Amino acid sequence: MLNRVDLIMPEYMMYLNELEAARGFGEVFSLVKMAVSERLRLHRAGLALVLMDLPPNVLAQHQIGSNAIVVDKKVIDAIDSTSRSRLERNSYVFVILLHEYLHSLGITDEERVRALVLDVVEYTFPGNQTIRAIALNPTIMIADRSITSTQSKTLPLLVRDFDRESMPYIG
Repeated sequence: MLNRVDLIMPEYMMYLNELEAARGFGEVFSLVKMAVSERLRLHRAGLALVLMDLPPNVLAQHQIGSNAIVVDKKVIDAIDSTSRSRLERNSYVFVILLHEYLHSLGITDEERVRALVLDVVEYTFPGNQTIRAIALNPTIMIADRSITSTQSKTLPLLVRDFDRESMPYIG
């Protein structure tokens, strides 16, 4: 339900406020889906998020034909422990999930996906230099952070309540 503030607040400010307030991957992903739907008129449901150790230089991935986005847990842990604010952390998560969501929509060309990520970010968060910088180069968030590599791999973690539009499996 819209209140008086919503009626006078520019839409991009609502996105920014919701991104800052988001308390988990699912809430950030909802914003990703809204932004993509609004800007590109594309949508899909039924995705899962898996956190696991990935090879160096792989921040996240989506396997063509799968229903999962996989994000490097080591990178998320490093960002969680060193981010200056929830908005900074959520901005990184937004960009990474946006990139992989576009792949899940069937866009396989990496340069095209990067251009679309920047387009959606600039459309959704005009003038926000932090999220724009992350969209241009997501590794900027890990450049000064220590990413600890463990000898023993951690088990993959399925994030609950990620895609709230998920379709139940019908077998």
